[in-house]
Amino acid sequence: MTGLNGTVSGRAYKRTRVRGFAEWAPRPHVQHLVDQVRTVLEENRDFLPMTARQVFYRLVGAHRYDKTEQAYARLLETLNRARRAHLIPMGSIRDDGGTEIGAPGWDSPEQFWRAIESTARSYTHALDDGQPVAVELWVEAAGMVPMVARVAGALGVPTYSSGGFDSVTLKHGAAQRISWRDTPTTVLHLGDHDPSGLSILDSAAEDISAFVRDMGGQAPTFARLGVTEEQITRYRLPSAPQKATDRRGEHMRHTVQAEAMSPTQLTNEVRAALESVIDLDALETARRLGERERADILARIPTAED
Repeated sequence: MTGLNGTVSGRAYKRTRVRGFAEWAPRPHVQHLVDQVRTVLEENRDFLPMTARQVFYRLVGAHRYDKTEQAYARLLETLNRARRAHLIPMGSIRDDGGTEIGAPGWDSPEQFWRAIESTARSYTHALDDGQPVAVELWVEAAGMVPMVARVAGALGVPTYSSGGFDSVTLKHGAAQRISWRDTPTTVLHLGDHDPSGLSILDSAAEDISAFVRDMGGQAPTFARLGVTEEQITRYRLPSAPQKATDRRGEHMRHTVQAEAMSPTQLTNEVRAALESVIDLDALETARRLGERERADILARIPTAED
């Protein structure tokens, strides 16, 4: 769903960045930096992917790269363009969030079987099985994800934090996920009603759509779930003037944070929006199939007497 200006929100922007994969002929001094990055990646091929910060510090230590924030920003832009141009592999760079790596092993076979039984009791058949459209819920604020994910998960819809979608790695990953599907994808977005929130969605929608097109996949559909002008009026949500430093797109008369909606209002909006785009009969069929499969799995688990 796009507006008059071809963007999801209908807002106009002065386009300054490429979208998707794009050919690139860097200037000699930039090509020299790309070559240095390749050298760093080759030196550390057993530890890939690396973060941009790791690459930066290796360039500083081994190639006398400037240790300044300006130089780091220049590296980030170079990595962005080089990866889009296939000059540097996408998979060689990672963007870190929280990471947890557990140690393998069990205390006993009994503990293993207890874990298996616990997992089996929570077994469900994939709730999106049989759906004519793959639906995703994107949430700008990561802190809101657990709350709305409970509602979305019960309807067979995955939830993703979209606040980090300035990352080419995340956008490329989303495009891969979408392009691999046999069914079309609809993305519903929940974010702030302000220039930053809207531009994040518009930029991500354009970029991911470009990647999907380049990958030969079905173009996704994007729509705003909230915060909308109608919700602002209906819930009488508190607003604030646009920040003077936030100049993305046209000026907005007022801005509203998604957190301004109460949890009840928020989850109700999410539930109503998702139920309007999924096949509820197919959802119920998947639930009933899951109940039968769960019973069959539990019957096969060895008991203490076995």
